[in-house]
Amino acid sequence: MDLDLGVLLFSDYPTRELVELGSLCEAAGYRYFWYTDVRFARDCYIGLTAVAGVTRTMLLGPGVTDPYSRHPALTATAVATLDELSGGRALLGLGTGGSGFRELGIDPKLPVAALRETVAVIRGLLRGEPVSLNGKVVTIDGGRLAFTPANAGIPVYFATHGAQVTRLAGEVADGVLIANTLSRSAFEQYLRRLDEGLARRTDESPDFDIGLRVEAAIAEDDAAAFAVMRRRVATRVLSQYPHWDYLGQLGIVLPEEFVSLAAAHGTKAAKAAAPLLPAEVVQSMALAGDPERVAAQLARALHPRVTQLTVRPHAVKGQNVAEVIRSFAEEVVPRALQMREAHQAT
Repeated sequence: MDLDLGVLLFSDYPTRELVELGSLCEAAGYRYFWYTDVRFARDCYIGLTAVAGVTRTMLLGPGVTDPYSRHPALTATAVATLDELSGGRALLGLGTGGSGFRELGIDPKLPVAALRETVAVIRGLLRGEPVSLNGKVVTIDGGRLAFTPANAGIPVYFATHGAQVTRLAGEVADGVLIANTLSRSAFEQYLRRLDEGLARRTDESPDFDIGLRVEAAIAEDDAAAFAVMRRRVATRVLSQYPHWDYLGQLGIVLPEEFVSLAAAHGTKAAKAAAPLLPAEVVQSMALAGDPERVAAQLARALHPRVTQLTVRPHAVKGQNVAEVIRSFAEEVVPRALQMREAHQAT
C-alpha cells in the first residue's frame, strides 16, 4: 500500500525544541507535519513558520484550527502566508473540538454548518475573490485578501470522529484525519460515511487523502507505555463529555463511575478516572508497548484505503519524544507493513 507518514505535535514544546523536532521529522521520512492550534497555548502559525524555516520538503499545517476562535478570513490569510513562506508546502486542518471555548465565551455551535461555511469562505478568499456570506455560523461582507495567494488550492483536511463531519469531509475537503480508531470494523463505518460524501462531490475524481491519526507510546517497558496511554485516553474522553456518540460507533461502553467523574469534574478527574478504563478501551483508541507489540497492533488496524498515517508521539518517564518519533518511522511502521503483507499472503 502507498502510505505517507505524518506527525502531530501538540504545543507542549518550547519553540526551540519544536524546531529541532520538525527537522528530525523530515530527516526521519515524515511527509506531513501537523501542529495544534489550541487556545491559550503557543501560537500555531508562529510554530509552523519556525519549522518551515528548517525544513525543505515536508508539508505542514495546523492540525487543527477551528471556525470559532479565529475567523475563517484570518485563517485564510495565515495559511496563505505560510504557503508563500514555505514554497507551497502549506496544509490546512480544520476541526470543531478542543478546549478554551468556554473561557473565551464562545459557543462552538452547529459544527457541520461551521465547517461547510469555513471551507467556502477560505477557498473563495484563496482564489482572490471578494467573499460575502451570511451563514448560520460564519459572516463576511465583501471581504477580499489584500494580496494574491501563491496557491488557490491549499489542501483542506477535516479531523473527525463523527459521522456527519466525516460525510462532509468527503463532500468538500481534500482529505480526512480519522482519529484514534484502531478497530477495523469501526474504521469501516467511517469509510461508509466518507463514501457517501464523496458521492456528492461536484468535482471529478478527487485525489482524496484518507488519514488515520493514532496516538502512541513506544517503549521497552510495556506497562509504562500502557499507563501513559491509559491516562491520555482518559483525558481525551473526559474532555469530550457529554459528546460521546462516537464511542457507541466504536462499540465502547464506559463504566458508570467513569461517567460520573466526567459529569462532575471533567478533565480534572483524569488521574482518578484513568484506572477505571478497561484495557480493551485503551487498546481500541491508542498504541502502547514495545516496537513489536505496537507494530502488531498497527498491522491489525491499518485499512488498505489509508493513504496517510499520522502519529501523535508520547514519551514515558525518562524518554525523549524524539525517540518515539524515530522508532515509529524506522521500526514500527516497516514492521507493521511486513506483518500485513505476510498475513495477506497466507
